[in-house]
Amino acid sequence: MPDDAVTEPEPIDLPDWDTGPRGWPMAAASLRATVDDPTARRATRLADLQNQVRCLIQRARQEKLRVLLGVLNRIDQEIDREHAQGSADLSRLNRLIRYFDRLVQHLQKTQDDTPEAIALYTGSTELPELLEDSLRRSGFGAHPIHLENPDPALLEHTGLLIYLARDTADHEREFTQLAELKKRMSACAQSLMISQRDDFAIRAAAVRAGIDHVITYPIDSARLNTLLTGARAYECDDEQITVLLVDDMATAGMYWRKQFARANVRLLFETRPQAAFDTAIAEQPDVILLDLYMPEMDGVDLARIFREHPQLSDVPILFMSTEERDQHRLEAKLKGGDDFLNKSIAGDDLIRMVRYRAQRYRQARAERRTDSLTGLLNHRAITSLVDSELDRAIRQEQPLSVVMIDIDKFKHINDTHGHPSGDRVIRRLSTLLNTRLRKYDGVGRYGGEEFMVVLPATEIDAAVELIDRLREQFAEIAVTTEAGDTIHCQFSAGVAGYPEHITPQEIISAADGALYSAKQAGRNQVMARHYED
Repeated sequence: MPDDAVTEPEPIDLPDWDTGPRGWPMAAASLRATVDDPTARRATRLADLQNQVRCLIQRARQEKLRVLLGVLNRIDQEIDREHAQGSADLSRLNRLIRYFDRLVQHLQKTQDDTPEAIALYTGSTELPELLEDSLRRSGFGAHPIHLENPDPALLEHTGLLIYLARDTADHEREFTQLAELKKRMSACAQSLMISQRDDFAIRAAAVRAGIDHVITYPIDSARLNTLLTGARAYECDDEQITVLLVDDMATAGMYWRKQFARANVRLLFETRPQAAFDTAIAEQPDVILLDLYMPEMDGVDLARIFREHPQLSDVPILFMSTEERDQHRLEAKLKGGDDFLNKSIAGDDLIRMVRYRAQRYRQARAERRTDSLTGLLNHRAITSLVDSELDRAIRQEQPLSVVMIDIDKFKHINDTHGHPSGDRVIRRLSTLLNTRLRKYDGVGRYGGEEFMVVLPATEIDAAVELIDRLREQFAEIAVTTEAGDTIHCQFSAGVAGYPEHITPQEIISAADGALYSAKQAGRNQVMARHYED
């Protein structure tokens, strides 16, 4: 058998890796040792490596390590590509494993259950305080990068590149270097320039360099948080996307299922309109592909039905047909479609289009759910989360706690130190909540200086204890005002939940009542509202 022949991975005895953060460095070391093993044939190395990677994928899913899971999926896909095409030095595979190793190092260092996404910054050695806070809240870890000699492992897999443009910089030279960096980054990575200048020339130069967004001083925190939320949603390779294909030809489903499977796209296929509608409601796809002409109902009418449902009104709908008449295509778009694709489209081109549409949809959805000042869920999103988490708690027979938090004497803070200082206090509390709670806990800005926290599978007494610790930590945080003074702030909180209360409205009302009691009792404390109260 030739050295490059594809062999099925044989079962191997994998190391007895510990669970939790400590076990991942051993896993990363094992991957490096396997790919670098000079005594094994290339095909054997790839087979053994894929065996390990697929075991780690299962483990990452179990431990809910989304970022590690995304990189492991990319490594698995790259191994498939190497089996099919091959490269003498496995250079791209080595870079992916180096990137995985960096994330694992972060996991070990911080003991954080979810490694950060990476944001690279250049042009300055220091980050503005507002930018640093916003990156942290959005789930990005900031790493400096040199324009002259960037680390390819970081560059190729980063989700965001930030250029801090200085007045004294040689912008023409740096923009040329930035344009080269952009070519080496993932097609889904976003780029942002923060500039002390605001004129047509520098904006035009940024566009020529491929910079996606420009923010000028003074930094608009609302727009910055919106852009970071969108960039986080743009991480195309980390998560699988879901596509619903509706076509009366069963062979179409079989063909496209094979095409999408290799691109980390989950395909849902239906041949009948009613089943397609039910599937769309239940699965919430990122993109819908519709055949234009079907025997029971044409695609245009089905698209109108989708558009009328509130859960599907914004989902991208792409028609697929051999229809060539411009007037018919235009009518289809005007009645609910976003685009029109020929059925003969190449597989790779459809995958690119579907992924692009899904990313834009996810970005817009994330922005609609996000509070612009804090980057947390907004009022509508956090109250909707109470509803969905209550449904889950009832199905799984688990407790649920909801917390209402209000910053004490906030009006006095605004009146004494100004509204920008008040915004700083709000951002400090949002950062504390966002970084100290579990990834699956919900944190939102309910309105003004009031926040809501949703804690699944948490008894009320445990929630009170947790929020009380956060209250103590918040009181210790020093906030610098616009005038340069240092202030400390406090908050009060109320807790209620299921099964003591059985509807979303009852739970929120009870938590709000407990918050009122905490305020009446002297502020700076956490109180619970049980059913008998």
